[in-house]
Order: sequence, then C-alpha cells, then structure tokens
Amino acid sequence: MRYEFPVIHSIDDIERFRAEGLIHKSFGRWARDNGTIVYDYTYMTDDVFPRIGENAFAPYARELRGLTFDAETGALLSRPYHKFFNAGEREETLPQNLDFGAAHAVLEKLDGSMIHVFLAPGGNLAFATRSGVTAFSDAAFDWFKDADASGAGRTAVRRLCEDGYTPIFEWTSPSNIVVIEHVEPRLTLTAVRHRESGRYLDMPDLLHHARSMRVAAVGSFDPVAEWPSFAERVFGETDGEGYVLRFADGHMLKVKNARYARIHKLKSRLVQEKDVVELALGGGLDDILPHLPEAERAALSAYRDALMDAIGRVARRVEETVAAGRLALGAEDARLGQKRFWLEHATPLGADLAGVAMLVWNARESALDAVSGLVAKNTGTGPRFDALANRLGLPRWGYSFAG
Repeated sequence: MRYEFPVIHSIDDIERFRAEGLIHKSFGRWARDNGTIVYDYTYMTDDVFPRIGENAFAPYARELRGLTFDAETGALLSRPYHKFFNAGEREETLPQNLDFGAAHAVLEKLDGSMIHVFLAPGGNLAFATRSGVTAFSDAAFDWFKDADASGAGRTAVRRLCEDGYTPIFEWTSPSNIVVIEHVEPRLTLTAVRHRESGRYLDMPDLLHHARSMRVAAVGSFDPVAEWPSFAERVFGETDGEGYVLRFADGHMLKVKNARYARIHKLKSRLVQEKDVVELALGGGLDDILPHLPEAERAALSAYRDALMDAIGRVARRVEETVAAGRLALGAEDARLGQKRFWLEHATPLGADLAGVAMLVWNARESALDAVSGLVAKNTGTGPRFDALANRLGLPRWGYSFAG
C-alpha cells in the first residue's frame, strides 16, 4: 500500500504513458467548457489500477480520479484524492499486511460528494466533483458563498490554491443523499493536498485551514490500537458510513460500517444474474467484495472483468461503425447526413445498437458509456436481460452462492 506519490507537473506526465499502451481503457480524458481537461475512470475492474510495482504507470493510475489540467497550457490545476481501497479489498489492504503501529489518524467517512477546488483558467475559483464542474459542485459553491458573507473564507481558499495546494471537501445536504439523510447542508474540509508532490497536510494544518475557510473539519478519533477490536466495533455500528485511516505518509484505507443486515441483503441479490450485472455496472460490488470468502470474491471479480471486456468489444464495434459513417458521409449536410447514417450504418447494427450508434454519432455519449447504459437499462427483469445478453454475446453468471 505504501509508495511515493508521483510528482506531476503537467498533462505530459500522464500522456507519456499512452504511447506505451499502459493507460487502461476505463480511464477517460474529457475537455470541459471551462477550459480544463479532466481524467477519471468510468468503471472498475481488477486491472484498472495495477499493483504498485507492476509497471511505471501504476502510481499515476491511482491519481486519475478528477485530476485536472489547463486545456491550453497543460499545467496541473487540481489534484484531489488518489485512489485508495477498502480494508480487505486487495492483498495490500489485508489487515495482516498493514502496520497499525505507524502514525495514523482515524477520520470520519462522510456520506456525500467529494468536492475539490482550484483556480480555473482565467483565475476564478472552481468547485468540482471528480467529473468536473457539475450541479452538485455548483450547489456546494453557492452554499459556501452564502455562508461566507465576509469573503474571508474564499480568500483563504484562493490563497491556498495560489500556494500550490488543492483543498478537498465533502458536500453533504438534504438534496444530496447517497445513503444517509442529512438534516442541513454542510461543506467539510477533509484534506489539503500539494498539487505537484501529492503530499497531504497533517491534521493540525488541516484544522488551521478549516478555521481560515470558516468551514468544519473532518472528525478525527484515536488511532487503531488493535485491529480485531477496532473492526468488531466498526462492523457493529449502525450510524454513519465508517472511517478512513490516514497514515502520516498520506496513504489511506477505507473501513466501512458493514451493517451485516445490509451486506446480507446485498449478497442475496447476487443469486440473480441481472442484479450482479447491475451491481457491477454501478460500482456496488466494491462494497461487497471485502466481506466475501476468497472463492466468491474471485468469481465475482472474474465475471465483472469478463462483462466489462465484452461491453468494451461491443463499444468498439459501435465506434468503428461511427468512424466508417463519418468517413463515408464526410462534410454532407448535417441533417441529411444524420438520416443517411441512421439508414446506412446504424440500422444494420440491429435494434439494440442502432440507438447507441446515434448517441455516439451526435457526440452525446461515448460508445463505452452508451453501451453500458444500454445493458444497465435491461437489468429490470431476468428474461429481458437474458435476451439482451444473448444478442450482444455477453458472458453469463453461473456461480451459486451459499447465502
């Protein structure tokens, strides 16, 4: 789990790995309207984030979850959290492989949306989620401006950004419910990270900056003295989401409140293929995998990987169709070109993929997102998914769980 965070100066530090074929297809690179380029991953399989040491890109891969650059200059603008994992989710996060004697803080894991702040091209403050500036991040920024009547908080945030840091918050509100219902809106400072080095500030500095910004700081608790008793207490809790263990070197570990009734309920869904697919596409398997025996965990991971590979193959077929259509139709009138593309290129793909091809043709969605969306929409009933899986050639789920 422990490694040196990579130094990142510009977008070239990421793109140099593309020619080597090391950037996994799950990672997207999106140009946003505010003059930025944002990197994030679109789905999760075991090979999206390679083991540290497996290749040179591995530590950089863990940074691609909202990493933001200036589209014109390529300069690094914002560096939110690196990817870290649940206890037991990977070999590196098995309790026996962790040194709880090393200095660490136990932090409250909040149930909201991660917000990171940076200076956008042009110099304005930007509040963003992993995807960039969104309705959620705009709501958080609006709340912050209203709460910060004097402007002192915004001045403190701007100064921190100008000094080369990325403030990271959690936005919780009654209108932003993930699992837990919140009584009132709140912006909580959870971390401050140096952009280029990736270093996280320690708790005393975090508390200082939270006071300067006029916001709450994430709650902290006593370090873990002994893992078994700590885990037993956490797994028995019914309030909150859990905890994040943050070591002095910045590396972290999620310990979620297991809430056994919820886990058993989720596990019962793994009996039906359509529900396994829904969980795989929605990222819900990540919360279940750490609580399963090794054989079940391996079976689920293998199926998820095979499913995403199959969806990727279908997406490439759609991409090839769209590329062929653009080449054939060239600069033809947009309206006539769209009609001809539908008749001559999209329709031959069949009823399932013709609409997907039109979404890609009109640049409304990427092929991967559109095909994933098609599959997700067909998980409502077993027969419906069964028919689609046969038509698209998706792998089938045949594992039997004990319960």
